[in-house]
Amino acid sequence: MVPPRPQAKPHSKAGLWALAAVGALALAGAVWWLYGPASGYPFVFDDQGTIVDNLSIRRLWPPVGTEEAPGPLCAPRTTAVHGRPLVNLSFAVNYALGGLNPIGYRHFNMAIHLVTALLLWAIVTRTLQLDFFAGRFERIAGVLGFASALVWALHPVNTESVVYVTQRTESMMGMFYLATLYSALHYWSAQSTGSRTLWLITAATACIAGMLCKEMAASAPAMCLLYERTFLTGSFRRAVRRSWPLYAGLLLSWFPVIFLNFGGPRTPASGFGRGVAAYEWWLTQTEVFFLYLKLAVWPWPLVIHYQIPYLHTFGEAWPWVLSAATLAFATCALVYRQTSAGFVATWFVAVLSPTLVIPLVNEIAAERRLYVPLAAVAPFLIAGGYAVVQYFGNRFGRKALAPTITYFALTASLAVGFAILCSHRLASYRQELFLWQDAVRHQPEDPMAQFNLGTLLAETGRIPEAIPHLEAAVRLDSDSAQAQFNLARALEQVGQSQKAFEHYQATVDLQSDHAAAHYNLARLLEEDGRPQDALTHYEQAVAAKPDFSEARGNLGILLLGAGRTEEAIRQFEAALKEKEDFGNCLNLASAYSMVHRRDQAIRLAERALNLARHDGNETMIQRAEEALSYFRTQPARH
Repeated sequence: MVPPRPQAKPHSKAGLWALAAVGALALAGAVWWLYGPASGYPFVFDDQGTIVDNLSIRRLWPPVGTEEAPGPLCAPRTTAVHGRPLVNLSFAVNYALGGLNPIGYRHFNMAIHLVTALLLWAIVTRTLQLDFFAGRFERIAGVLGFASALVWALHPVNTESVVYVTQRTESMMGMFYLATLYSALHYWSAQSTGSRTLWLITAATACIAGMLCKEMAASAPAMCLLYERTFLTGSFRRAVRRSWPLYAGLLLSWFPVIFLNFGGPRTPASGFGRGVAAYEWWLTQTEVFFLYLKLAVWPWPLVIHYQIPYLHTFGEAWPWVLSAATLAFATCALVYRQTSAGFVATWFVAVLSPTLVIPLVNEIAAERRLYVPLAAVAPFLIAGGYAVVQYFGNRFGRKALAPTITYFALTASLAVGFAILCSHRLASYRQELFLWQDAVRHQPEDPMAQFNLGTLLAETGRIPEAIPHLEAAVRLDSDSAQAQFNLARALEQVGQSQKAFEHYQATVDLQSDHAAAHYNLARLLEEDGRPQDALTHYEQAVAAKPDFSEARGNLGILLLGAGRTEEAIRQFEAALKEKEDFGNCLNLASAYSMVHRRDQAIRLAERALNLARHDGNETMIQRAEEALSYFRTQPARH
């Protein structure tokens, strides 16, 4: 069966290409005008691990590398691009071209966003020209497609996917997702076997590429099938019979995802049995789903992290569950009746479904997940609004031109309004501190937002401002060992040692192998005149982190004071092996002197003196000279 083809438009091909070029330039100008000022903003949040500390992007070859020197196709498991090799490879290209300058990374993201908008424009235009719509949009299809792409490109909810560099995972996946459908459209309309084969290969390649960017591309084959059934054939059976080679090619894209996740979830916090019951996740996601709907049509406020309390029982969740069930029933009815609304609703749910079904306990909701779902909602509202205006214009006997002009004026106003909101949102990315201040402003009960804001304030030396936020983080999530530790450290810096001690103790109670907390507890115990208790915590710090040079050095001093000289020497030797500095050299030299190993003590004192001279520290130079003079007077071991 030959698919319905768009009717020829009464314009020359040259004229159409000229209009397309002007539209493409307008879209590019809008994207760069909006996002360009943010291109030089610093990396934020996960960008530190994904880009700055990611050794796998430091070279392009070999692509896989080794565990000690990983290549761009083998990102570390601790990063957000683990199991997403194409995105990590793109970061490696950015690094090769510009190092850690964020401008190149963000311009790359903007280019992805523009290509995705152009694909959306093409898809919407071709769709509205299909016989399915009985010529209703024939003359205006290109304009509606452009308006849809423009509104989508400027929608504030997409800011995270563009300016937050790590979220290239979402935008690249979205680009390939739309490229898959675009290629399928050409496959369905191809008139020769060669052309059909070419577009099949293109669609399958795009679909596989999308999967290698992010797992949320998994629904692409199903959405292509639903598109063909809804707009072209009217039957799943006819669609499969006619296009089975296409769907066989698209289904190949699932194999890379299975392979990349064969050893377990991509991130430790994802999957079932991660601290939240499956039914609690599903109940909560019914509420999250309506948050996504709200952000699609009213994108404010936007925050870097959404805190939504878990719904633990059906009694808590029933309003959301009932509403979601009603929408699900309506969607099934719309799909059964072969409506465009049914396709859009299914697209919205299908793209979100991986995160709606599989728990990701550290991130209940995220606005970037709307990047692809919004690509169906925006055209539906733009074209649907135009159809409503035309309907009432015809019903009241008005000329078609007046309501059309009014409608597109309103659409242009919507695009401008989105651009203003988007620009306001982008301002939060000037500093990571601003992002978390904004998050706390809108969600004061979010422990992660309070923790990150408090931590950033402490790191910039604003300790008194940091403490209330860290206290709020502990109050909201008392089981967070890192929140307890950061609060303890801040309290100690302002002289509240007793309170700091309590929170350090809470830290090790929650995480017994927290080396830094044991170390700080030991220091406070030393200051309080409790050397034996301090020694125990230094030992636990060393056990948790064997390369903890400072802990070994302080442990050695306590052992030396307790008369356990040989044990102290072993600790000093290990500390010096990990870190050659003035203190470790002089401590070990003193210990050697106590057991009459004069020559070794002298050599270490000379090393300490050289280090002190290199640093230009007169006090240390004097200490080293005095120690060296003393050691030279000591008798050697016989």
